[in-house]
Amino acid sequence: MRYREFLRSRLKGRILSDIPLPRGFHLVGHVALLHADSRMHPYLELVGETTLQYDSRIASVAVRVGATSGVMRVPNYTVVAGESQTTTTHIEDGVQFRLDPTRITFSGGNKTERLRMGSVVKPGERVLDMFACVGQFALHMAKNRETRVQAIELNPDAYEFLVSSVRLNGFQDTVEPILGDCREFHPVREVNRVVMGYLHDTHHFLPYALKALVAEGGTVHMHIAVPERELEQLTHAVKGLCSEQQFSPSVSIRRIKMYAPGIQHFVFDIELAEL
Repeated sequence: MRYREFLRSRLKGRILSDIPLPRGFHLVGHVALLHADSRMHPYLELVGETTLQYDSRIASVAVRVGATSGVMRVPNYTVVAGESQTTTTHIEDGVQFRLDPTRITFSGGNKTERLRMGSVVKPGERVLDMFACVGQFALHMAKNRETRVQAIELNPDAYEFLVSSVRLNGFQDTVEPILGDCREFHPVREVNRVVMGYLHDTHHFLPYALKALVAEGGTVHMHIAVPERELEQLTHAVKGLCSEQQFSPSVSIRRIKMYAPGIQHFVFDIELAEL
């Protein structure tokens, strides 16, 4: 039985019929993350307890109660049912991530892109992950043992989880976690590929990504959340920044998911050659 139908059947007579119930949840380790309509708030504990009964893997249920905040990308969740301990181990295609999804953003909608990064990286490449978080991209790329990844993270909590995840997977010789601002700590003319997994005005960080690439060029994967109508203007700006750094760019754009009403999450795959 699908999740929403399960809730309706279990909560019939206990919750008003016009209350919009969630369609699903994002399971990170043992933590089920829900988005709830404000009209559901008086029933959050009831919905949470019922959610625990839906899937035996769920030990904690947390509901989003506000927007992700600041450059540290801190989510806003409250635990409504089950265990209060929400630090967990999430396994994705054989990679283990240690994190607390109520404190660290780990998007279910980005899974396909995370797995794709593990397949596009080439043996022998040196990679820079500028916004590493807990290693969502870096660890998938590090599965190729001949790849070396520098993973930079600004949020101290996310950095500690990144370090734990590197150890958990035995990637100490493959991934170098770095705590700090990627604008200050990025390598120069050392890497073949850069991942920019940040969504807000990411193009402002592009010059630092370009400076990290070897002189012959390479590939930049720039994530950004913008209205689709701005893509043409943004592409023009991206090409201009590349030219300023003495690279000839070839840009392709892929849509990842809806980020907010009118806003889409895109990835700019930028192939760069030396001018």
